[in-house]
Amino acid sequence: MSSRPSIIIPTFNRANLVHRAIESALAQTIPCEVILVDHGSTDATPQVAAAFGERIRYIRREVDSGPIACWRDGVDAATGDFIHFTFDDDWIEPDFMSACIGAFTPDVAFVYTQAALRTPDLKTIGKVAKHPPGRHPVARVVKHLLLTRLTLSPGCAVFRRLDADKYLLPSVPGADGRYGANSGVGEDLLLFLLPTLDYSEYVHIPRPLASFMAHPGSITMDAMASGRHEQLVEAYAKARRHYLSLPGAVQAPAGASALLFKATWALGAAIAIGEARK
Repeated sequence: MSSRPSIIIPTFNRANLVHRAIESALAQTIPCEVILVDHGSTDATPQVAAAFGERIRYIRREVDSGPIACWRDGVDAATGDFIHFTFDDDWIEPDFMSACIGAFTPDVAFVYTQAALRTPDLKTIGKVAKHPPGRHPVARVVKHLLLTRLTLSPGCAVFRRLDADKYLLPSVPGADGRYGANSGVGEDLLLFLLPTLDYSEYVHIPRPLASFMAHPGSITMDAMASGRHEQLVEAYAKARRHYLSLPGAVQAPAGASALLFKATWALGAAIAIGEARK
């Protein structure tokens, strides 16, 4: 098995953007296996991949089988003990992988960082995952994920490859409609929730080591612009219901307990922001 962690870059018809994701993966301060997975692109993506030569592994399918099939192709091809998904319109800072992997211990389910939300001209317009910093019991992040309407993005996280293979489901049970099976909506949330059944802790690094591009092609912005935001929210609700049906699932706080949890979480996030500004 390779000692290098694996960075998986799923892509579809974004030859104009994916080069930045690839370059950021190759620029990591520790050696990483970089896997570009292309499902059915009809643009210049093959030429972009060819320009990087043997520095990356290029997996191409002529037919697009959907986001999760693309992600899973990358997981199946990966040889590292740890994996990260950099989506084709995003990128990571050079020390992203070293910072995340350095925080893992046998009890840690996953490690994730804060992320910067950027416009196509690279202007920072906000931060996401402004969460309480450090190492915590997994119940804490699970409660947050159960109370929020959407999810964390795997684009700011590192997982064990074996956990991704086990918990990146081909579809959310009961999923249907536009954000149904193999859409990446709900499956991404479960990639965070399901490993917490096996580990006792998680780690959050309160530094914006990942960058997410805000543009009309992103799922969240497309849903808001098209009036499908509530459909998106319901798709994530189905993923939560699946998790809650499993033995050992942490239950979401309700009523006063939920308000207290949200206040405590917000206080921890404020601390993270203060620490990041020092």
